[in-house]
Order: sequence, then structure tokens, then C-alpha cells
Amino acid sequence: MAFGVNIKYENPVVQYFGNLALTTVGDVWAYYRIRPFQINVANDSDKDDYKSILINIMERLQSFGELDLQLVPSDMDLKGRISGTRDDWAKDIPEVPDYYMGQEETNILQSEFDPAVIDEFYIGVKLKAHAVGTGVRDRIKFASNLLLKSAAEMFKFSVKFDDKFFDRYQIMNDEVYSILRAMNVSKVSEETLIKLLGTPYHHADKRLFSEMRNTVFDLSKQGIVKRDNGTETDYVSHLVINLPTNLENFDIMPKIQSFNFPIETHFKIRFPPRDGLLGIKESADWAKEKYKGEYEDAEATRDTASAKSEMNFSMATDLVELLDTDNAFMAWTMILVIRDSDVNKLKYKISKVSTALQGMNKDLSVYQPSFHQEMLLYQILVGAPLGGFKYWQNYTSAITFAELLFGTTTQLGTNTGFYLGRVLTNDYYDSVETAAASSRVLVLFNLIIANKGIKGTQTDSPHINISGVTGSGKSFLFKTLLLHAGMFDMDILAFDPKQEMRRWFSRALETVDNQYFKTLISAFHFITLDYTDLKNNGVIDPLNTLSANSTADEIADVSTLIREMLVQIRSVSHSISLETALTDSIRELCKQRLRGEKVGTLGIVDLLRARGGEAEELGNYYQSIIPDSMLRLAFGDGQGDHLSLEHQRTILEVSGLDLPKVTDHADTYTDSNKYSISIMLALGRFMERFGRRNTDRFSAEFMDEAWVFETSSAGKKVLDSIKRLGRSENNELITSSQLVSDGHGKESTGQYGQIFAFDDRDDRPNILKQFGQPVNKENIDMLANLRKGQCLYRDLYGRVGKMVVHSLFDEWTEAFKTVNANSSSDLESKYS
Repeated sequence: MAFGVNIKYENPVVQYFGNLALTTVGDVWAYYRIRPFQINVANDSDKDDYKSILINIMERLQSFGELDLQLVPSDMDLKGRISGTRDDWAKDIPEVPDYYMGQEETNILQSEFDPAVIDEFYIGVKLKAHAVGTGVRDRIKFASNLLLKSAAEMFKFSVKFDDKFFDRYQIMNDEVYSILRAMNVSKVSEETLIKLLGTPYHHADKRLFSEMRNTVFDLSKQGIVKRDNGTETDYVSHLVINLPTNLENFDIMPKIQSFNFPIETHFKIRFPPRDGLLGIKESADWAKEKYKGEYEDAEATRDTASAKSEMNFSMATDLVELLDTDNAFMAWTMILVIRDSDVNKLKYKISKVSTALQGMNKDLSVYQPSFHQEMLLYQILVGAPLGGFKYWQNYTSAITFAELLFGTTTQLGTNTGFYLGRVLTNDYYDSVETAAASSRVLVLFNLIIANKGIKGTQTDSPHINISGVTGSGKSFLFKTLLLHAGMFDMDILAFDPKQEMRRWFSRALETVDNQYFKTLISAFHFITLDYTDLKNNGVIDPLNTLSANSTADEIADVSTLIREMLVQIRSVSHSISLETALTDSIRELCKQRLRGEKVGTLGIVDLLRARGGEAEELGNYYQSIIPDSMLRLAFGDGQGDHLSLEHQRTILEVSGLDLPKVTDHADTYTDSNKYSISIMLALGRFMERFGRRNTDRFSAEFMDEAWVFETSSAGKKVLDSIKRLGRSENNELITSSQLVSDGHGKESTGQYGQIFAFDDRDDRPNILKQFGQPVNKENIDMLANLRKGQCLYRDLYGRVGKMVVHSLFDEWTEAFKTVNANSSSDLESKYS
């Protein structure tokens, strides 16, 4: 181990095996990886649950004496996580996903973060010495062998204990693992232990100590260490954190993880002995009596120092009472490690961290020791015990330590897939750009894994719901998912009730030069259903979905749907005889279809007319309306063809569709509104049939304005039928609507595997309830602070958090624009 400036300490580890590391003084440390606990930004009870787990584990581990807790930001293998989905990419336009997902997403993000990382958590436990052997001869032999090995290491000879030496520690290794299982741990692999051993040397993949530790450390700069591993040079600084007295809800670890650059964090923990001459209990009793005397003297003389004496006496009393219980008492050091290849950028990071952390509490201190960096370098090494610098140490109970929230994450999304955005803290961000720049926690999204039984997920439902008011970013996310879906080998049917996508995509094709984007956009085939074109008569007639093989449930569903479509045109609720006539006529129409007759839904006119009276009048009314309106798309005569989708990606439009606003009351609907709702119900049935047509291929329906289906029982049945396809028939539904509750009735609870909710000031309590979060002022304020592009998100694993939807590609952003800026809007932004 070579140094630019002499360092007193040699590395403590002389041998490793599996997850075990042997030190020069004969200690064996066992290391485990912690699967981090996801904390919910909107629910403090999640934090309390985790704290209870951590406290219990600390209490049980205190008999082992020392712990080593590490947060190590590690290369997340972004290319592997994104490009690893290659086998599922589109086969007809392979160059497009290869460009966007195989190259650009990875390159852009790696260039920004160099590299993109994910936080990994580890805990090391010093195993008890009696595992060496119980006899005096065993201990003497072990000490002699260890001395020989240490000497050999100094002279660069390779001396190893037999691997069987570590067998004696396996029972204890398993015992610790059993204690830690509540934190969802695993024993680290030998490769991971090598990474932990080599990371301080900038050699995370060298197995031999001689190669791993062949790094030159230059300590000539105050407070900074220059590292040269022979290939790369960078700069490192170790910061020591002294925390305030009151740590209640002091979430410092989430704060450290929220910086947009990685920060390595180490806790070296020791449980001091309580009893005996050197025990802390005797020292605490002595301190209590000392401060009691000082306090009484100060009170008697009315000394101004009485307040300080009272505080010291109170703290000493609390410590004595703590030591009389079984609660763990800990001495520990907290060290942050910050790195950069540019020394000036490193200084900027140090300043940013110091300012932010000290801003959490005026009593928090951040030290950047000028002349003790080598001591801190040694302190963070695997197997290094807690150092003797008492002014760097904190003394707390396990209950207090748990308040720091070590071992937690705010990670959201899937482990693989394309880039969708970034996780946000509860801070306020005024724009998409500001929010994205603040975070390094990436949200990846995989559209085609939800119903595949992935371990750890809380749902098998592949369906996705997006809610939010106009201008919130809902449409941007909807189209982002649509274009990414277009790069996968799946069948897509998107319904665009506003006829906006064709306009957006056409504009992008005219203004964007990127050939890959043009290929992707051109791969979507638009179908416009224009009722003035006679060949579209009855093209989405729900009666066309019935055949002699239809089940009783399918027949009943179609009958109910047709009835609902007809009463949208004219209500019959005022007359029982009319309701009966309509129901009987629909039933007869379905029977004719099942017998093989070529009839369509428009046949209801003749059946009603044949009944005479009010029924005949109703039939005449339908005849006067349907053939000359958009309704003819769904009410055919049975002679025409139904809509056929031959392309892999289809965007369906209906010319003249005029849906009401979600806030409009049904009494105010115009005739055009009612006809449009009737058409939507028929389209829903068609989309369900699309999802069933080939269950060997993955398919997806993208449905905007999904709230329409909640306006009637028939509409709810159609939507629920589509959602039921997901698990069993390889199908996915992505809905977009204004209210988070749309499509979330009691009957469909749990049918959406993932939910995105942008803010809606009139729907905030419902948003929180839908996400299972407390409806309180803090959470209402959190939603109120969501700006455009920011939303609440529940992923497949049931994790809930705040994120920003972020596009890496200018051409996508341009294509998704719903409004163009003008001179006045540009001027307003300038002075904002």
C-alpha cells in the first residue's frame, strides 16, 4: 500500500472468505446486504414501522459489540437495465428502440451522472471471539498463525488460513443472519465483499490485496485526499457529522440520499460495556452525582451557569435510567465520503452538503478535518473498529439512532425498462427542469412485466391509470408511455377522442429532423371513423361481437350495453311499458344474431315499430336520429364489415366526437354529448374484443377520457371487462382521466397495478385516499406544491412517492406540446 504522504495505519483485513473478513487482530466480521425499506413521502407511519424493526435489531445485536453500517452508491448498470429488455423490442422497426433505448437513454444519463448509481446498504457485524475455540491451545495457535500472516502481508507474501478456518464462524454467521432477516438482508457474495474492501482504494474488482491496495494517496491538500490507482486519479474528502441532541424525526439519511450526486456514508458503532470498573454505567453514576452537586451549588448561589448545570444533570440522569434497562446504548461515528475527478467540483459538493445539512438544525456540525483525513480513511475500511477520537463520536440509544433512517430508500418504478423520470423529495420545484436536476434517483419503467409474477410485487395487474387536470402533465405522460410501447413487440390500440395526436405527430414530422423519431411516429397507423363515409356504417356495432359461440354472460353484457347506448339517445325511465318494450326488443335482436341472421343494432327500430303505440314512436325517433348522425358507426344493419385492425400500432379517432366535460352534470348534456357517450360505450366493447383476439401476443389499449365509462352501469361493465383481461390474456390497459377515482369503483379495487396522479385542487382528499395515504394538512400541501410534470406514483411493488416525468429527447417534448408559446407568454416567463 503506497502513499504520497506517510500514513500510520495498515489495512485491518488480512483474509476474506464468502461474506467473512479476518482482521490483523483476529476479529472476524460478517457482512450482509440490506434490501432498503421504501419510505413513503406521504405517510409517516411507514417510517415508524421501519424504526421499530431497526430498534429491535440493534437491541439484539448489542451483545456482538461492534457494527459497521455502510451506504455505498454503486454503478447501477444502467445499460444492462435498459438494453436488457432488447428481446422484447419491436421486430419491425429494430433500429428505433436500438437508438433510443439501446444508445441515447443510457448515453445521456451516464454523461450526466458519470455513472448513474443506485444506493446499496450493508451491515457488518463483528462475530464473537469465542468462535475461535474454547481451549487455551486453540487460542495460542490462532494468535501465532495470525502474527505470521500479518508479518507475511507486510512483506507481500501470500499466506492463507485454510478455508476450513472460517467454518467455525458459520453458526454465528447464520445466527446474525437470522437476527437481520427482518431487514430483508442477504449474505454478501465474495465478489461484493471484494468491492467493499476495494472501494476506498478505487479498486472495486481486484481480488489480490497487493493489486487492490496498490493505490497512491496524496495527503498534501488540507482536507482532501488525492487518489491515484494507476489508471484514474480522483479526489476524496471525508466529512464527520456531529448531530444535535434532539434527533426526533431527524431524517438525515433521506436528506443525504436526496443530493444529485452520490455520497458514501459510514457508521462505525460500538456498544460500550455497561458493568465493571471500565463499564459506562459506573461512569454515568459518577457523572450524575457530579452534575447534581454542580447544579445544587449553582442554584444556591444563583449562579448564571445553573441552566447548563441543570441540563447536564438531566442528561446524566437520563443515561443512568437508560443503562438500567435492556435498551441498547451506542457510541458511533458518522462519516461522509464525497468524491470527484475535479478538485474544484469536489469543493463545491462539500460546500453544498455542509450548507444543506447544517440548515437542518443549527446544532448540527459538519467537520472537514484538515489533518486527519488519513485517520478517517482508515476508519471507513472494512473491519476497522470505532476510532478513539471522542469529539467525533455521538452517544445515543438505539431508539435515537433509528431516527436517522439508515437503510431506507425512496426508489420507485421497476428495476429494468426505459427511463421515465426521477424521484423527488417533498421540497418545492418550480419546473420540470429544476425538479429533474435536483435528483439522481432514476425511475425506470417496464410495460410488459406486471402480470408475470415478479418476486416482491404487490400486484399482478398490468393496468395503469393516469389522472390530472388539463395542463398538469397527464397527456405528456400518456404519450410518453404510448411512444415507448411502440418500441416494444406488442399490439397497440390507442383511442384519441380529441383527435389531437395526429395533429401533434404531423407537426413533429414537419419540424423534427431525427430520422429515428420519424420512423417511430410513422409506425403508428391512424384510423378515423367518419360517419359520412358509408363504408363505416355499423363498423363498431357491439352486436357484431356476438355469435353462436357466445356465452350467457357475453349476451347479457351486450344486451345491457346496447340498452345503455340507446337510452343515451333518449331516456325511457319515465315509462315502464317503454322500458319493457326496449328490453324485450333488444333480447329478440340478440336472439336473431345468435341464430346467424345478418342483423345489426339498427334492427331495434323495426322491432319497436312492430309493437305499436309508444314503442312505435320510440322506434320512429331512433330512425330519425341514428342514420344521419355519428351514431350510425355503432348502429348498423348487419350487412357491413366490422372494424378490422391490420397494423401493429393503431390510433383510433372518431370524427365529430363531442364529449362533455367531466364536471358537467348529465342534465346539461347536449344531444351531441349524448351521442358521443353512446359511441364511447361501443368503442369500449370493441377495445375489449381487441384485447382478446390473440392472447399469445402482448397487447395494450390506451384509452383517453376513461371517466365516460363511469357514467353508467353498462360503461363500468365494459371497463371492468377490459381490466379483467390483464392477468389471464396478456393484455394491458392504460387509461387517462381527470379524477383519480375514475375507474376505481368498489368492484375494480386493485385492478390498476400502477397509478399516477397529478394534482387536482378539487380532488386532493380522494387522491390521498386512493393511494392509501393519510388525509392531513402535510399531505394536502404536498399535492398543492406539485407543479406541471410532477405527480404522485404507486408502482408495482406498492411503493408510493413523488416523481417528475422527464423526457430526454427534444423531439419528443416538441411533439407532445399541447400549446405553443406566444410573445406575451414568453415575456411573462422572462419576468417570473
